[in-house]
Amino acid sequence: MTDAQPIEPLNVKAGDIIRDIYVVNKKIGEGACGTVFLVSHIKDSNIKGAMKCEPFMKSKDDEILKLELFVLKQMQKSKHACTLMCSGKTNNYSFIIMSLLGMELGDLRRILPEKKMSLSTTLRVGIQCCQAIQDMHSIGFIHRDIKPANFAVGATSKDTIYVFDFGLARQIIYFGENGVEKLRQPRKKVTFRGTVRYCSVNVHQYKEQGRHDDLCGLLFMLIEFLTNTLPWKGLTKRESGHLKEIVPEKRLLHGCPKSFHELYVLFKKYTYFDKPDYNLIRANFLRDLKDIKGNLTDPWDWDKLQKKEIKNKAVKAKDEIADAEEKEEQDKVGDIDESVESKESNSEDVQAVLCDKEDTLDNVQEIGTIDAKPNGKQSNNVKIKNKPKGGGEDKKV
Repeated sequence: MTDAQPIEPLNVKAGDIIRDIYVVNKKIGEGACGTVFLVSHIKDSNIKGAMKCEPFMKSKDDEILKLELFVLKQMQKSKHACTLMCSGKTNNYSFIIMSLLGMELGDLRRILPEKKMSLSTTLRVGIQCCQAIQDMHSIGFIHRDIKPANFAVGATSKDTIYVFDFGLARQIIYFGENGVEKLRQPRKKVTFRGTVRYCSVNVHQYKEQGRHDDLCGLLFMLIEFLTNTLPWKGLTKRESGHLKEIVPEKRLLHGCPKSFHELYVLFKKYTYFDKPDYNLIRANFLRDLKDIKGNLTDPWDWDKLQKKEIKNKAVKAKDEIADAEEKEEQDKVGDIDESVESKESNSEDVQAVLCDKEDTLDNVQEIGTIDAKPNGKQSNNVKIKNKPKGGGEDKKV
């Protein structure tokens, strides 16, 4: 796949006015799925948001912000999703504005002593992340890039964990006129989608991802939170995939609670067609939490750090990440075209040619205008057809 090419470079600067409602303050981030700016309301500077921008692309297939908007809109009933504040287009880019989040879970782990979370914090993170993933699955989408950098605490609701960045999402369930859920048939072979460190064995094998693959990513994420490592950390994509297949359970889950062992076995049994038992997953986490006399309302590990200490350690952690990325590039997320960079490009290019079409965006229409109303509801003209193209015959869930 060729790199996504914008028609012209993104041109957003501090002081720009967005829809006569928001003013751009500064750039706060840049990722695979767009550039993010801090904005504030013109009439009340205390009302702030995060604006994600995507320039118009030469190929419409490379414009993925419309998918993120659609998923975020459907996730508005979930307490684990950002509030959608506004969306629209300018002369050369599309944008969505959403509520601000706090620190990402990966950054929070790195500022802790020994870069580990306690068992209590890890289990409670697992409970909330599982609910966030279930909320996304309930609207018919899988995330396909579950990792610490895609979860964060709230900027104000600091006891709530939010899932975000839906640029790699895929709709696998659609809803018939009578409300019956129908599961898309899996494609025979698909390209790699996700992050090497946290993706499941199925992803390495170019299989269609299902709901269980998101949960597998969650488990790998929690293991790293608790132990500060994963056996394949830093390995190439091919090496990581092989090790995930052969690693002994005792080695992978050394120092982990009973629930992790039980869920590891359960997730290996799940197939694309299985609907996970989310209540059982959370119940296992909660049981282990009670066994150590923990409570859902206990302080998070990072709550025990002073604000100044958090800021200093966060800056240091970011510098360490930048240094590591300069030395090692194998263990990373895919770029904006949803492919994953690899030093084994020759063999991977052959695999990509043989894969089925990535048709996630086929039925998602262009970004329209969404403005938050006083009652908290949004008006919009973003639509998606009930039945996505591709994937063969469908199966009732």
